[in-house]
Amino acid sequence: MDTPMKSSINEPSPSIQPLLAEALVLVVGAGPIGLLVAYQLAKRGISTILIERNHETTRWPKMDITNARSMELLNHIGLADGLRKLESIITNVDTGVEHAVQSQYVIGCDGAGSRVRKSTGINLTGTPLPQRTLLVHFKSSDLEVLHRQGQFWHLFLSKGACVINQDEKDTWTIHITMAPGMDEDTLNPEEMVYAAMGDSGSPQRFKIDKILVTSVWSANLSVADDYLTKSKRVILAGDSAHQNIPFGGYGMNTGLGDAYDLGWKLAMVLHKQGGEKLLDSYEVERRPVAIRNVSKSGINAEVHMKYASWVNAEPAGTIRSETPAGRNLRERLRSHVLTDDGENKNLGIEMGYRHSKSPVIVPDGNPNDEPIWTEKDYFPSTWPGARAPHVYLNDGVTPIFDLLGFDFTLVDFTGDGSVGKEFAVVATRLDIPLSLLHLPNEKHARQIWERDIVLVRPDHHVSWRSNVSQSPNQVEIEDILLVSSGRK
Repeated sequence: MDTPMKSSINEPSPSIQPLLAEALVLVVGAGPIGLLVAYQLAKRGISTILIERNHETTRWPKMDITNARSMELLNHIGLADGLRKLESIITNVDTGVEHAVQSQYVIGCDGAGSRVRKSTGINLTGTPLPQRTLLVHFKSSDLEVLHRQGQFWHLFLSKGACVINQDEKDTWTIHITMAPGMDEDTLNPEEMVYAAMGDSGSPQRFKIDKILVTSVWSANLSVADDYLTKSKRVILAGDSAHQNIPFGGYGMNTGLGDAYDLGWKLAMVLHKQGGEKLLDSYEVERRPVAIRNVSKSGINAEVHMKYASWVNAEPAGTIRSETPAGRNLRERLRSHVLTDDGENKNLGIEMGYRHSKSPVIVPDGNPNDEPIWTEKDYFPSTWPGARAPHVYLNDGVTPIFDLLGFDFTLVDFTGDGSVGKEFAVVATRLDIPLSLLHLPNEKHARQIWERDIVLVRPDHHVSWRSNVSQSPNQVEIEDILLVSSGRK
């Protein structure tokens, strides 16, 4: 058991109530990441306890962009349409009564201030940004002002504020950069909104029907040094493992990838179908993704800070004036935003990440032959470790993802499907859950998928691929499945 855990998770105090519950896994935090991890485990028959400090869903606006990769993961679960135990102490936030909960694993999905992370002694590497931001969540039906540039989802004002249309009707959120030294206890949220909306220099007044909530937040760019403790019994996911600036939507979207990656792996380990390398691979695969996404969110923020500094350096009203200075400033902004529009168009970041260095991926030839990767562009490929490509089948309406199984899937484009049958025999003997998808007539899908036979993991990433001319024998198939399940 990890030494840092003793004081807060392993040693109940005398005042703690009798054992409340026992399960294989305790998930701390019922936000989207915790819910998805718990769902993944429960769906695979793993007893799981999910605890949350709040009695109801948040009133705060969160998660303003759900990217395409996250929608694929959520769609897959139907939302788009023995071992040493840990004892955790949980406290009823209303009564203060403490309870003991026993589990073999604890998953910290409890946000940026994660108590689970702090109790393990795992450090964050990164830095908080000095600037503070005021969030005002409000109701207004005054569309004459709010829609003066037309209907929108996100409106970036030239002074640096961002307005988000939450329901395409009358619910809005605005994020406003606060001046250094501004007292958050005495500021007037309405006046702050009016000032931010007034690009011409004077406040832009309009009817605010109701202020729903306000808060002041400071951004962090940081990633946990470790995602698992040395015993691999305490695991971090979501904001407890990484924090970023909202620009680009890399917060919950990155966390959903964590949850999907972790859920199936931990379930296989607990079912004794997977080896310890599966848990090792969670950090190997997900931490580099977080480091890249956190860094990119900082770059995206700099894009907005740069043009805001240009506007604020000019006399008030210049941005709207029909003067040479005004026209020049607008052209600088236009060129800058078109050139640096990565937060809206970085499909390589969102869809193209690969787990090529994972210990549970079977390499494919020379690493130097790996397909090109760029931040902006997504290049479909079944290179091992990559997300399997989306493609519609011959009927024009069925995406291949809809036919993939919940666990491993062997996609076989060969005529007789004999390779898939061989995989099924070996998988049954090794007790590895495997579905077969035989698509002998799908020539277009085969072209996009690049190989005749592709082994796809539960999270839609490719474990292994080959052509029929190089079909593996049963010994080689066993090696492929043992590596993919972390047992070799």
